[in-house]
Amino acid sequence: MLRREVFPIINCSGLARTVAFYERVFSATELYRFPEEGEAVYVTLRIGDGQLALGSGTEPALYGATPRPATGHAVDVCLYVDDLPAVVSAAREAGAEVPLQPAPMPWGETVAYVRDPEGTMLLVIQAPA
Repeated sequence: MLRREVFPIINCSGLARTVAFYERVFSATELYRFPEEGEAVYVTLRIGDGQLALGSGTEPALYGATPRPATGHAVDVCLYVDDLPAVVSAAREAGAEVPLQPAPMPWGETVAYVRDPEGTMLLVIQAPA
């Protein structure tokens, strides 16, 4: 089967903790796990119509270097949600930092920023009704 898609992979130092965060806050469901049994080193999640992968970033990758979990703000992962206040509340309850509370934007969407357990900045958006 030909696959033509793009999805981010977030390298994690605490993979199980980060998977649990996305499941709790964004109702993510597991699509794939490697290995199938035991402690995972890679997990693909379905969030709405999109996919997000999480990998254990603590050992050298195929290209030889060890990926570093997010430590800055190089990339935003954008997630559209139906109920932004509920997502922000769930993120806070899960111990996440919320650098920007929900705020209406001039183009009609309401946005917030949430930082996942690995430090990745999540731009969380609710479209106008």
